[in-house]
Amino acid sequence: MNKNTWDDMLLEVRDLKTQIKTDHGIVRAVEGVSFTLRAGQTLGIVGESGCGKSITALSIMGLLPGGNARIAGGEILYRRADGKMIDLAVLAPGGAEMRAIRGNEIAMVFQEPMSSLNPVYTIGDQIMESVLLHQKVDRVEARKRAITMLDLVGIPASNQRVDEYPHQLSGGMRQRVMIAMALSCNPRLLVADEPTTALDVTVQAQILALIKDLQSEFNMALILITHDLGVVREVADTVSVMYFGNVVEQADVARIFKNPTHPYTQRLLKAIPRIGSHEKLQQIDGSVPSAYAARLGCEFAARCLETREICQTELPEMKPVEAAHYVRCWQREGATGTTDK
Repeated sequence: MNKNTWDDMLLEVRDLKTQIKTDHGIVRAVEGVSFTLRAGQTLGIVGESGCGKSITALSIMGLLPGGNARIAGGEILYRRADGKMIDLAVLAPGGAEMRAIRGNEIAMVFQEPMSSLNPVYTIGDQIMESVLLHQKVDRVEARKRAITMLDLVGIPASNQRVDEYPHQLSGGMRQRVMIAMALSCNPRLLVADEPTTALDVTVQAQILALIKDLQSEFNMALILITHDLGVVREVADTVSVMYFGNVVEQADVARIFKNPTHPYTQRLLKAIPRIGSHEKLQQIDGSVPSAYAARLGCEFAARCLETREICQTELPEMKPVEAAHYVRCWQREGATGTTDK
């Protein structure tokens, strides 16, 4: 990596491993995830439910559940506003440095706004909380900021809405409130975890357009977590495809759609409905392996249509198939580790 590219780097996740201790054993929810994100760039993380997308995000935010989840290995290197590079993986989740970053420099839009918003506080109070915590302003100024953010995300009559409760708003408006809350401190990185889940297609399009516009206005980087490759195509610059806690393919968005290389990515794309097409959608037979299963060989082998013997016994490494395009698959390289392409 040249110096100019490194100076532009905002976040670099290296071989991240996150584990959850349960009564039935250890769940290796994230197992060796790596990716980079430059300032102002959008990274789409896609995959089925249970593949580790949200746990990756919570690891970055220092919001892993309870005392039973922990980062077991790897680094989460983040460049702060002052240029200092720090490893978020070693910071105490409740420590002063992590609390100064979370909600201020790095913010998150959660998947379900009704469960993320507190029903007994007004939406204005909930936006103001973050502003009062991280910005040197009084309640009067914080309230003005809350109203401004509600205007910015397209909520009408913001002077009135600021004093309303979550149950008084529609699902789309609650999601806009979550975005307003996340952006209230002008973060450098926004993590959006399934921000359009449970919204109808018209509201989905509005929310995605809003996020893109605000990203440009705030000049922030974005990690968009979704199971929908169609959404990624509209928003992302680069894509990481995850399966069972691992990244199996990584490339810029144009290459992913023009030359999908991993069998899992190919199958995901064939499951996307297309307007005007009469082709039958192809489902991916089988299911993601048990979270407690021993990791032996390629995790997708049991569902792959191209599997061979080595797939059952050895996990392939990420290898380049072309410039800035990497894939973890024995079908795309020789058993000795040399790429066929």
